[in-house]
Amino acid sequence: MYVPTRLGRWYYEERGTGDVAIVLWPSFMCDGGMWDGQVAALSSVSRVITFDGPGHGHSDVPPPFSLDDNARALLDAVSALGAKRFVLAGLSWGGMIGMRAAVIAPERVAALALLDTSAAPEAMPNRIQYRAMLSTFRRVGMPHFLAERRVLPKFFSPRTLRERPELAVRFWRDVGGYSREGLYKAGKAIFQRGDFRAELSKVRAPTLVMCGTEDRATPPERSREIASAIDGAELVMIDEAGHLSAVEQPERVNASLVPFVARHVH
Repeated sequence: MYVPTRLGRWYYEERGTGDVAIVLWPSFMCDGGMWDGQVAALSSVSRVITFDGPGHGHSDVPPPFSLDDNARALLDAVSALGAKRFVLAGLSWGGMIGMRAAVIAPERVAALALLDTSAAPEAMPNRIQYRAMLSTFRRVGMPHFLAERRVLPKFFSPRTLRERPELAVRFWRDVGGYSREGLYKAGKAIFQRGDFRAELSKVRAPTLVMCGTEDRATPPERSREIASAIDGAELVMIDEAGHLSAVEQPERVNASLVPFVARHVH
């Protein structure tokens, strides 16, 4: 199913019922299927809406956009789907969108779950490296040997890559199906983001912050920084998980995420 937005049509799926929706936004280089380990548990609590981000999965290639544009488009999309208030759970890119949405429309965001994300700008060495990688990927794609060396270790813990390589294989197969131009535009918005840390004190929504202990893309100190700046935020570390904690350790993520969400959808 599709919903029109200022950033093109977005593909979404929904499951369950409830007045306060649970909106799930995935990481960069992932589509809504990233949340497969959470949807069943969360849909027993309320209505769950998962999105493919612009340029990802089945969603349209967007025009150039910023994370603020993305947050406003998300608010419009959720309104179009009839959800006035919602709990937003976002991982990485999703967390960046969630923080911004909670400041832009505090009356609509009932609660926030921020997984493996950052309010800080991307460090300059990373910004340079990621921009070069995105430009190369945009033009010619990315060979698997380079993905194994530069990309997969940013997303998965060493143990996951060693013991469950099928997760990385599925991830990279999915990436290969996305529009290269779409990934480039989304990556540019994410990696050239501004510093949001001064805005965190404006977040009024109850907030759960989670992070894999082995996250190399948005390290645990970034999650600690967010949790310390949002009044009353809870911090949970997920052992034996890298950046995609919800994929690598779904049961451990659900153990904290599901009860947190359940407290805020009624």
